[in-house]
Amino acid sequence: MKKIISILLVLTMVFALAGCGGGGTEPEAEDTILIRIGHTDSSTRSTNTAGLWLADYLAEETDGRVVVEMYPDGQAGDDPDMAAGVKLGTIEFYFGLASVISAIAGDEASCVDLPYLYPTYEDWITGTFENGGLELFNEALAEAGYTAVDMLYNGMRNVISRDKVYHNSEDFNGTKIRISQNELNVTLWQAMGANPTPMAWGEVVTSLSQGTIDALDHSLGVFNDFSLYEMAPYVTITNHCSSPYPLVCSTEWLESLPEDLKPIILDGIHQMCEMQRAEERANEMEYLASFEAAGATIYELTAEESAAFKELCKPAYDLWAEKVGQDLIDAWLATCPE
Repeated sequence: MKKIISILLVLTMVFALAGCGGGGTEPEAEDTILIRIGHTDSSTRSTNTAGLWLADYLAEETDGRVVVEMYPDGQAGDDPDMAAGVKLGTIEFYFGLASVISAIAGDEASCVDLPYLYPTYEDWITGTFENGGLELFNEALAEAGYTAVDMLYNGMRNVISRDKVYHNSEDFNGTKIRISQNELNVTLWQAMGANPTPMAWGEVVTSLSQGTIDALDHSLGVFNDFSLYEMAPYVTITNHCSSPYPLVCSTEWLESLPEDLKPIILDGIHQMCEMQRAEERANEMEYLASFEAAGATIYELTAEESAAFKELCKPAYDLWAEKVGQDLIDAWLATCPE
């Protein structure tokens, strides 16, 4: 019996080591590179289908030496679990709201979510990929050991509600709005006049349907994929945050990739992200049309209403300047297109 137990223990250790994908020892040239990508989006959303394209692309480009596995719908855990899993080696990549990684990396990383920093999709593209926003974000992640290889497009953040659309802070008064746990989010929504309620994503659908929360802010794509417009049929287009999906991995794992495969993997990832951003942007108008067809009310803030909300958000900038320094705030503001 003792001999059998010993054999089982050895086999358990072997399987555990074989399944570890986080980083460390550089793999031999002929070893298979497993890339597991986890997220909480649905399996049908552009973020996941882009990953399936990447799997085919890298399999072909590397003669099967790189294998990509997608884990949608929170199959690899909730967002904080997956963010931690990147460093633990349970997955190689995670994407989700930037606030999830910021909660680990610190306040400097949260600057990517400053309200109304990039009020349009075009501003976000220019600021992030041409004016240095991605580089600033990676500087903030460096000490925590993460690298954002690229960014997917989640969509501009808007508000969906059970009860009404919102024109001003008075309309938000008393509204229990679900947010991801982040001090910047709390400050933002308090400034906007609402009652911010931090909540894990896995609890959102039930809480919204039961009225535990009144509203939540997220992208149109998420409203669509989880059919949130059916239980919360009021959509306010606020565009209060660009809400990127950083595609993050362990810096140690990234640096451990074989030199012959690393450029191919990175090129495939950049192609994937560029295609996904364009596809999701094109999808957004279709989402709104489907919401309206289902009976939802869509309201887009006027320029004056948007400007008023932006003015209300100044305390968030003041608070973050105290935390990270005005120089860093100015550096992020400098990425905004003229």
